Amino acid sequence: MNAYKMKTELFFGFRAVEHLSEMPYRNLLIITDGFLESSGALAKLVQHLPAGARYETYSNVRPDPSQELVDEGAAVLTRVRPDLLVAFGGGSCIDAAKAMLLSACEGGMERPYFLAVPTTAGTGSEVTNFAVVTRGSDKVVLIDDFLAPDGALLEADFTRTVPPAVTADTGMDVLTHALEAYVSSTATSFTDAMAVKALRIVCTDLPAAFRDGMAMRSRTRMIEASCIAGIAFTNAGLGINHSLAHALGGRFHVAHGRLNAVLLPYVIRFHLGRSDCREAYERLAVELGMADADELLTRICALRADLGIENSLSELGCIDAARFEAELSAIAEAAQHDRCTPTNPCAVSKQDLVNILRDAFAGR
Repeated sequence: MNAYKMKTELFFGFRAVEHLSEMPYRNLLIITDGFLESSGALAKLVQHLPAGARYETYSNVRPDPSQELVDEGAAVLTRVRPDLLVAFGGGSCIDAAKAMLLSACEGGMERPYFLAVPTTAGTGSEVTNFAVVTRGSDKVVLIDDFLAPDGALLEADFTRTVPPAVTADTGMDVLTHALEAYVSSTATSFTDAMAVKALRIVCTDLPAAFRDGMAMRSRTRMIEASCIAGIAFTNAGLGINHSLAHALGGRFHVAHGRLNAVLLPYVIRFHLGRSDCREAYERLAVELGMADADELLTRICALRADLGIENSLSELGCIDAARFEAELSAIAEAAQHDRCTPTNPCAVSKQDLVNILRDAFAGR
């Protein structure tokens, strides 16, 4: 039996942020990061809080949130005991808020209404039951329906000042989410429809948003595509592209979307060489108006180049060759046991993952 779940309420479209003032809550905790607090973006959000509401801000979130940060935030949550928890930021911020909420509620706190307000068009974390937390050198994937926010507010204006490189990274993360959801071993007709819609938007609107940060129609469509892809992969799962990115990211601290983008052609080539995987890519290519899976791969590589994304892991400049080779076995093993691997379109061995990583490092 298959199932399709959608827990999160969506608020989107023109001036979506105004919905915040209509919410019936009075004791708020906003989880965000220092940049959004200092840049004035948080002040814009606060303008729309419900009349008479009091709020506190926890703004210590950093990229790749650690377990220590989660514990610190959970203590703040337990002290404040809000009736509305707002996660305002990118994927790291929303993931951190999810893990903090889970920890606080396991400690006996009553769950508040949880609203996610993304400021990047990438992770889809505002609608997923996934969160990623760094423990030591490993990125640990949490998957639990409890983690899914109760509401998601998609206000494209908050993405207006995102730098082009971040727009590229997060946009390619959307593409990877949608593509992996489509070829997943547990994909359904419903998740396929969501994945294809997200991919069509990315192919059209990501280049426009990358070239012009003020292209608000494209930014609006991208934040919606991110959410759509998030719904798709929450129901269908992901695959080894994300597993490898998690394993690498925990060790080398490269932006998650950038790692996904660099790895993607190598992962696709591996799958196209497998008779039990190629058919799904062929179907996806036809859905997107392309001749075959080979054209799909060519188009993805061209998009990646247009966005200024490196062709290999070695070109990133922060992954030392000697350390990479020394840790290669551990990276592959971590990826093999990652919670995204079981829904890959085919089973993979540790050696398969080593081979993909070596190809991605060398750019071959």
